[in-house]
Amino acid sequence: MMDKPPTEEKTREEVEAERKAKRAAKQERKKAALEKQKLDGLENQKKSKESSTESTLPIDSVKVSKPKPDVSKTAQKKQPTQKFETTKKVINVKSNKNKENIVVKNVEEIKPTAKSVNLVKKSTGPVTHKVKLFNHLYIDSISLLTENKLKINSGKVHPSFIKLGVQMRTSVVAGSNARCLAFLYALKQTISDFVTPEHKSFARSFEEHLGPAIDHLMACRPFSVSMNNAHKSIMWHVKRLPHNISDGHAKEALETVINNYIYVQIHMAGKAICIAAQNKIANGDVILTYGYSSLIERILTNAHSNNKQFSVIVVDSAPWYEGRQLLHRLVRNNIKCTYVLLSATSFIMTRATKVLLGAHALLANGYVMGRAGSSQIALVAKHFNVPVLVCCETYKFTERVQTDSIVFNELGDENDVMPKEQWLNNRYLTPLGLRYDVTTSDLITAVVTEIAILPCTSVPVVLRVRPN
Repeated sequence: MMDKPPTEEKTREEVEAERKAKRAAKQERKKAALEKQKLDGLENQKKSKESSTESTLPIDSVKVSKPKPDVSKTAQKKQPTQKFETTKKVINVKSNKNKENIVVKNVEEIKPTAKSVNLVKKSTGPVTHKVKLFNHLYIDSISLLTENKLKINSGKVHPSFIKLGVQMRTSVVAGSNARCLAFLYALKQTISDFVTPEHKSFARSFEEHLGPAIDHLMACRPFSVSMNNAHKSIMWHVKRLPHNISDGHAKEALETVINNYIYVQIHMAGKAICIAAQNKIANGDVILTYGYSSLIERILTNAHSNNKQFSVIVVDSAPWYEGRQLLHRLVRNNIKCTYVLLSATSFIMTRATKVLLGAHALLANGYVMGRAGSSQIALVAKHFNVPVLVCCETYKFTERVQTDSIVFNELGDENDVMPKEQWLNNRYLTPLGLRYDVTTSDLITAVVTEIAILPCTSVPVVLRVRPN
């Protein structure tokens, strides 16, 4: 076996020089290819011009076959007609060739303009402002509005539901408890005005009558978990009504069911949560809360009325700034408050001793669905070892499982995020306003409910024990 000659190792400078030489060679090849393309294009243009000039040349001579002289008189009479026909053919040939020349010229003139028209179409096309990741959350508002108008004009939707739909769309009625209460009051009014058609049972006819009203509300704004649970509970009682019940007895029964639901599931549950949460508030505490929650407001005002000395830090965020409403109400009750934005959470968390948060819903896997920004508050509190208590009624518990805020969420109005003039005609800018986010169970210390102070993982047990 022959030994291989030892290979000389190249220095770093030589390697870099070789790389530079290769790059320069590549660039020269690209330039040469571009120049060839340009030359080919020019040659093609010249050829097309030459072909067009050849086609525009006039017809110098047209061979016309002269008729042979015949001895008969009939042939002599046909001769002038044949001459006339040949002259016609010559004129037609000339005119047709002229037309072809004109058509060729027009096509050459139109070709560049067609490209410009295509460019204009691309630039002036309808701009759709949608984030692809949340494409499933967008609703076709135009078609829904037309459907709602048809339902309203047909008289299928009760006026109380029409009013509630407008209030929900314009955020006059906001928050899980407020929306659920408004829905139940509208339902009570609809039940009182309902008349059962002849030869029909109350339960089936009322369910059919309520369908368009529910669709109208869903088109105005999607139902919250609290509204869904309340609707299911009431409809469960409606289906259990006997077939031969009169309208008066049915209305009385359903009104008592709705009143009991409001009293037990909302008012009494809130009162029990206030008592349980007040026991966790000590004198000198600095309580941090986020956004606005009617239950948190009730807890803090009751604790202050019981002569507990504490201060509150209200954290708020764009675009809705719901925390300002809580700030005004707490200051009106002479509670010492500090107002900061979400970006200053890590700075202000060092002063907080407890974090109280409201919730939109509690999911079956123990995750908490709250207004967008709640998960950031819980994450910062976990970093600073500050306990996080979520106050939530059990009627907001749901069997749905969710690990992120992408699959199921609600989109706010884009005009609240930024003015319409700034983004409407800009195809590279799409505002996105998510209403909720999901907080994992490991970031939450406990959930304060009317039953007890429970860990997040006990949600399935509550759902199994809860009636209906």
